[in-house]
Amino acid sequence: MATLFFRLSRLSILAVFLLTIAGLGALYTLGRQEDPSLTERFGVIVTPFPGASAERVEALITDPIEDSIRELAEIDDVISTSRSGISLINVNIREDLSATEVDQTWTQIREQVDAVRPFLPAEAGDPDVQRQYIGAATMIVALGWTAGDEPNLAILSRLASDLEDRILNIPGTEETQVYGIANEEIRVLADPDALAALGLTVGDLAGLISQADAKTPAGELRSNDVNLNVEIGGEFETLDRIRTVPVIESQNGDFVRLGDIADIERGIRTPASAMAYFNGDRVIYVAGFLQPELRVDVWSGRAREVVAGFAGENPGISVDIVFAQSDYVESRLNGLSVNLGYSALIVFGVLFLLMGWRAALIVGSALPLTVLFVLFLVRVFDEPLHQMSVTGLVVALGLLIDNAIVVVDEYQLKRAKGLPPLDAIDQSLKHLFGPLLASTLTTIFAFAPIALMPGAAGEFIGMIGVSVIFAVAASFILAMTIVPAFAGWFDHDNYAEGRHSFLRDGLRFKPLEYLYRGILQAVTSRPWVGLVGGVILPVAGFAAATTLPMQFFPPTDRDMFQVEMVLPSNTAIEETRRQVLRATELIEAYD
Repeated sequence: MATLFFRLSRLSILAVFLLTIAGLGALYTLGRQEDPSLTERFGVIVTPFPGASAERVEALITDPIEDSIRELAEIDDVISTSRSGISLINVNIREDLSATEVDQTWTQIREQVDAVRPFLPAEAGDPDVQRQYIGAATMIVALGWTAGDEPNLAILSRLASDLEDRILNIPGTEETQVYGIANEEIRVLADPDALAALGLTVGDLAGLISQADAKTPAGELRSNDVNLNVEIGGEFETLDRIRTVPVIESQNGDFVRLGDIADIERGIRTPASAMAYFNGDRVIYVAGFLQPELRVDVWSGRAREVVAGFAGENPGISVDIVFAQSDYVESRLNGLSVNLGYSALIVFGVLFLLMGWRAALIVGSALPLTVLFVLFLVRVFDEPLHQMSVTGLVVALGLLIDNAIVVVDEYQLKRAKGLPPLDAIDQSLKHLFGPLLASTLTTIFAFAPIALMPGAAGEFIGMIGVSVIFAVAASFILAMTIVPAFAGWFDHDNYAEGRHSFLRDGLRFKPLEYLYRGILQAVTSRPWVGLVGGVILPVAGFAAATTLPMQFFPPTDRDMFQVEMVLPSNTAIEETRRQVLRATELIEAYD
């Protein structure tokens, strides 16, 4: 069995061919994204209560909802904030729950909130349970106004909604968000003197306008043949329709209409609920989010075509892609390719110097085959390529060729003792199977806690451990099958000559050889020397580790950073805008 792949050359060729096809197929079909997809374990429950003080909001809204949610055992933490006119309840779900259990918990949270709704004040709005999306935008587009000095935010907002719809229709789009949109409103500017003369108040006028806007069915017309819904025409569709709303009837039968006592105009809601700026200019951002485990480069290509078509249809509007996640994903994958290329060159160079050109080719071939094997396993595992899986591959690069080096070296030793290739492969694999399996399993068990880590942390960094486990397992399988077959096929018959050849056998450095032989003799003749040395080195390492700074991830070299400013909760948005622009000027003062 150990010599099966050497004896059946067609089987080996078929295995290499299938492995290459499977690896390349996985490379082109695997999803590609920058970060792993995380389960939405965080959310907020927003309940408006217009005109109520913070104390009333807490007593009548926040406390009942919070008490109801805390009855769920799946809830980890609840943090509430009650402000004038609004209740905010932040909910965290336990980390040890699976993605399916998290989805079920969100359903239970909505049921608990619905159970409390009848007991809330009638003036309060409906509680809105919002799951916090965990993930970065795949692409962000800024829409700016270039047709004049003052931006027309109403037109920009409509165009932003149009672009949002187009991006949402791209296959693979998870969701879209618009930042800084200007909401429109219809203003009724009534003359106070005219209202007083008619004996009306502002509240009375608001009630009359609301009653005149027919949006609900008036009833149903039933017969023996058909049932018809009856609706009253006259809903508010134009400004002229609002101007014709009757306010009061005079004694002579004439109607005083809304347009007679008030000015009706369409405008931007003030104060704005949100603002967005790009390079100091007021803009609106449209962001698209890719569905998990899809290829970000393919989606981004389609999105760029949509954005380019939108820009061509709307002259006078600046359309800038200010962020594209695909650029960073491609950079990371290109970095992996470069690392693999350099690794292969270094492996070939070192092995060529120390073991000869045949061993260099055999062991060097194990590196790309193992990587292709890992890509295939990741595809079977149904995980995309992202910075964590790529990091795992980079970490495992130094482990991928160890088994192959040991197998080739052992085979050459057996051949030098006069064994034929078939017997040399058989004895080498029987001798090395146990030790190599043990070393592979120790590495797998060392990275298993990372791969099995629960919660959001496990979802984020778990693929590092999975990638390393796949890599060392694939390396062991290839070392027991394909590598010894290659060693037998590319063998030479010059072992009996007793002469050393640099191209065939590699470099021989006698002083280093004598030094190494002396160390081995000292350790084997005096075992305590090896024990002391084996204890001193790890102890010194642990002692040195206590003096090193610790951090979860190394500093990133990404070409962006974020500044988050937190102002008092009662700060007006105009003051927020001034502070943000001041911070922008401060940042731009640096080269």
